Amino acid sequence: MFRTLALAAVVSVLCVCPSARADEAEDRAVAFVEKLGGRVTRDTRPAGRPVTKVYLSFTRVTDKGLKELAGLKNLTHLNLFSTWVTDAGVKELAGLKGLTTLDLNSTSVTDAGMKELAALNNLTTLRLSGKGVTDAGLKELAALKKLANLDLSHTKVTDAGLKELAALKGLTTIRLNNTEVTDAGLKELAALKKLADLDLSQTKVTDAGLKELAALKGLTCLGLLGTKVTDAGLKELAGLNLTDLHLAGTPVTDAGLKELAALKNLTHLYLFGTKVTGVGLKELSGLKGLTTLYLNNTKVTDAGVKELSGLKGLTTLDLSYTEMTDAGVKALAGLKGLTNLELYGTKVTDAGVKELNSALPKCKILN
Repeated sequence: MFRTLALAAVVSVLCVCPSARADEAEDRAVAFVEKLGGRVTRDTRPAGRPVTKVYLSFTRVTDKGLKELAGLKNLTHLNLFSTWVTDAGVKELAGLKGLTTLDLNSTSVTDAGMKELAALNNLTTLRLSGKGVTDAGLKELAALKKLANLDLSHTKVTDAGLKELAALKGLTTIRLNNTEVTDAGLKELAALKKLADLDLSQTKVTDAGLKELAALKGLTCLGLLGTKVTDAGLKELAGLNLTDLHLAGTPVTDAGLKELAALKNLTHLYLFGTKVTGVGLKELSGLKGLTTLYLNNTKVTDAGVKELSGLKGLTTLDLSYTEMTDAGVKALAGLKGLTNLELYGTKVTDAGVKELNSALPKCKILN
């Protein structure tokens, strides 16, 4: 009897040890993260509440320190944004096979480090913003067949690099803002039929390049901030089902707004810093689905704002640094869904704000 109990006890210990060791490894990893000022998120559903997400952004985590994360076998999300991590540190992540989201934005990771990412074949979201990434490094992403969201903003990627992305058929979101991409490279994206969100802001893309985007029928969000796109180029967007369009800082004028009238699904439109005036706003009257409209730093006047009175779905409107006065804001009184209104740098007075607030009590007005 005693021998049986003793044997059972030994077996019990042997069975518990692996789990205990796993728990201890996870506890050490959590302590390491929290000591650095980071945080973790646990999955509350399974027994043991394993850590699934780690946030180390803006901490002093180093390449060597990433070894401490090896005990987090259930990790799916890792945020290393704005840390000191380099290519050497990426090697330490190779064992985290369950990772689906990895943020390496604003780190010192280069093309050499991207070779190590090939082992993380469950990645669906990868953020690589930084000057160390070039066209050569993009070849290493070919193995990441599940990749859907890719951030390459502020990298040295050029048109040549976009050829490498054509093989990633599952991509739905690509951030290429502040890269060396031009019109010539956009034809490489035509094969990405699932692409829904594309940011080309602050690139050398022009009207000619927009013709290449016409084939992307699934595109809903397009960022063109600070590009040379003009009224003529907007004609190329007529066949798309865009919901979000960012044209801030472009040479677009009232004439261009006529082309936008065809985009009946638009909900978010950013026109700040363009050459739009109040005259052109009548072209937006048919966009009944608009919820967010930015017209700050334009030549919009009191007369023009009256054209917005029919956009009953608006919740956010920015008219800062326009020629608005108290007389003009009265036209907004009928926009009962408005919750955020910015009027900085206008001639609207406190009295005008007070009067509008009485008509729109739920609206936060910043003047």
